[in-house]
Parts: sequence; C-alpha cells; structure tokens
Amino acid sequence: MSWPDASTLRWTPTTRVPSDDGTQIAVEILGDNHPGPTLVFTHGWTFSSRSWHYQRMLAERYRLVLMDHRDHGESGRGPREHRTVDQVGRDLYAVLQATCAGRDVVLVGHSMGGMTILALAAEHPELFGTQVRAVAMVDTSAARDHDDAFGLRGPLAKAFTKNWATELALMVADPARAEGRRRSGSRVSVAVSRFLNFGVKPDRRLTRFTEAMSAATPAEVVGDFWLTLDAHDKRAALATLGNVPTLVIVGDRDRLTPPAHARAIAAAVPGAKLLEVRGAGHVPMLEQPEVVNAALRDLVESAAEAPTATGEPTSPRRKQQVRS
Repeated sequence: MSWPDASTLRWTPTTRVPSDDGTQIAVEILGDNHPGPTLVFTHGWTFSSRSWHYQRMLAERYRLVLMDHRDHGESGRGPREHRTVDQVGRDLYAVLQATCAGRDVVLVGHSMGGMTILALAAEHPELFGTQVRAVAMVDTSAARDHDDAFGLRGPLAKAFTKNWATELALMVADPARAEGRRRSGSRVSVAVSRFLNFGVKPDRRLTRFTEAMSAATPAEVVGDFWLTLDAHDKRAALATLGNVPTLVIVGDRDRLTPPAHARAIAAAVPGAKLLEVRGAGHVPMLEQPEVVNAALRDLVESAAEAPTATGEPTSPRRKQQVRS
C-alpha cells in the first residue's frame, strides 16, 4: 500500500448512521463479502478513520467497518455539549447496531477510540463475550494522568504544558480566534505533530499526514473533546474486557499516552496481551503497520478460539477462515 497522502483526506462514506441524538456518523465498509468477524475501527482525538491507512489492507481477509467520530472527518456536527467520551461510546453502539447485526465483532480503538470502547463497555457490558469477541486497545488510557508532561522535564516541561493548556483553553473559549491562529501545514505545526505523535526518525510524509488530519478538525472540536479526555476515567469498565481476548498495543516512545497507561490496562484485564512496539510513538499503526497488522490477525484467531458467553467455541469454519 502507498504512503498516506495529506492532500487526499476526504472520502465518500459507504453509509451514514444516525446516533441517538440524530448526529450522522460516517462509516466505510470494506470486504463486505467476507464471512467471520467484522473488525470495527475507532480513531483517536483530532484524527479520522484515515489514520487506519495501513490497516485497510486487512480487508483482503476480513470485513472492516471504519467510522469517523462525530465532528471529525466526514461525520456530521453534533451538539457542542455532546462532545464527550460517553457520547462517542453511544455513537459506536449505533454503528454496531446498524452495520454488524448478527455478526461477531472485533473492536480496535486508537487513543480516544480506545476510550470509546471503554465507554461502550461501561454502558453495554452484555455485548462483550456475545457479539464483541475481542478488543484491541492501541495507545490509549483508562484514566488521564495529570502528571504527564509529554516526556519532558524541568523548565521545558513547564513551558510546554503551560502553552498547551493556554491554546486548548482558547479553543474552548474563543474558537474563532483559535482557528485564526492556526498555521496548518507550517514547519512549526508539522514539528509539533511529529513531537506529539511519533517515535524514532519518522518519515516526513507521515508527520505531514497526521498534521493534516488534526488541522482538518475544527479548533472548537479539538478543545471541547480535550475537556472530556482530561476528565476521562473508565477504569471500572476494564473488568468487562476480561470477558474477551484483549490486546493492548503501545509505542514505547508514546508521549501522549505513555506506556505506563497501557501497562495499567493490561494489568487490570485478566489474560490481556501487552505489545510494546519499540521505537514507535503514539501512532504505531502508521509507524510500524506490519507489526500492528500481524498482532491484529493473531487477535482475530484468538477470538475464533475463545468460547462464547454460552461456553461454546466459535465454529471451526470461521476459525479456518481467519488463519494465515
């Protein structure tokens, strides 16, 4: 597959799913003729479903559903007060109901997308072990650690976090002014994206791509969602993930959700597998897609072998179809 292109982020949804408040959630379905489980992908804060660029190749073997969060990508704008982790969990539930009825599901969430899965688990634990057969949590967190300083120390950490807080507050209080201050595609903007999202020596094409996704997300949306991420705490929902095979992936250079967050999730979920991707930052699915894709294929096999909530294993036919 080719490099992701920062100039071609727009796409035509396969369908639009109305959420419980009427907001239209853009969804793309790939590999629709494949039997077996559907892999449902939820992306991170300020990104879009395009962040799963290299995972789209999995449609050669599996049915994929990729959604844009409300107010991101091609999805519709919802009420400002509904920009919360709990609401995007309800959006995911609406997408599952509309696109995966009667199908087993493997949920894959990156960053805020992982938090979305936890919000779903908190509200609909009955799905996990029945329809939801496995979960992959990629560079995410069950609860915000307010001591995180993006891997920085001393005066530099204090200066960066102060500026970060100031910019985010402006996005919430005066979105128009914040939008006017943004310099999309500039050298500084790309450098910030590189610092926050990547590990060792990323290709410039990738840093421009992530910066372009974030730049396409309105400043007001960036600030509003940060408020809910800052208050996010779904540690109680981790017990529900213990009902299914769970894979926790993190880049060992992640500054936004450091490896300690992934380790805490893996420790709290019985039987969870932890994969730390050496040299990767916050977006290992872009930095080292071959590692992430191989781990996802293994997870699908684990889902096929795991018993259902009734104690019966998945059918041998489905298990055979997900093998390499």
